[in-house]
Amino acid sequence: MKIYLLLMHTNTIPSKLVKLFTRYEYSHVGISLNRNCDIIYSFGRRHVNTILNGGLSIEHKHGEFFNKFNKTVCCIFETEVNKEAYDFIKKTLDEMEKTIDDYKYDFIGIIPRFFHIPFTLKNRYVCSYFIAELLDKANIYHFDKPNCLIKPKDFENLNGFHEIYKGSYLSYEDN
Repeated sequence: MKIYLLLMHTNTIPSKLVKLFTRYEYSHVGISLNRNCDIIYSFGRRHVNTILNGGLSIEHKHGEFFNKFNKTVCCIFETEVNKEAYDFIKKTLDEMEKTIDDYKYDFIGIIPRFFHIPFTLKNRYVCSYFIAELLDKANIYHFDKPNCLIKPKDFENLNGFHEIYKGSYLSYEDN
């Protein structure tokens, strides 16, 4: 069984700000459970026209978000996981989706994290913190710093993950 991490730059105003401050090519990270990466789970905007109601986001490749932000570029990484880890992630995502309104984007935590100060609030995440937590709790990958301090760049060279695609997200096709 395999999972897929997507480092992305969506060309939204928030993503451009993140890129400006981090000076990193990608400003966002998400996870997909299938090779065609047509459904991506992450933390970000829930509504295409506003960032104010951010939280757990489930984006479909041919949905409203990528229709509007169709210049999104990405780098997709793949790794093999055991059934237990895959099932844990699937179950976690399914349970979170059922109570989606309980999960919010952590606007407050951005500032302390920018200064490398670990800061967490219950059910509040940014994209990289959320993905790091999933990988950690599924025993797939453990970072050498607190999960809440993980940035998109930290996913670039993970042991056991290998790059399978780089380019326009909408141009990606499962080969």
